[in-house]
Amino acid sequence: MGKGSLKGWLIVAAMAVLFICWGLFLFLVVGDKGPPPWDFGVVRDVPGESPHSTLGPGKAGPAVPQHVDR
Repeated sequence: MGKGSLKGWLIVAAMAVLFICWGLFLFLVVGDKGPPPWDFGVVRDVPGESPHSTLGPGKAGPAVPQHVDR
């Protein structure tokens, strides 16, 4: 193995170690923070239930707010 070949493999190995360390850093910093602190319950979002799906434009009055909007 020549001097240039060894240098090339060291560069490749250094880049691999750098990517592994970067991924480990991101995993530890961002990681899984567990379940979110909010709970909206079940949000009704059925497209066929929308008044805009059965009535024409401008005929369906204002949208009824869901429980997450209150």
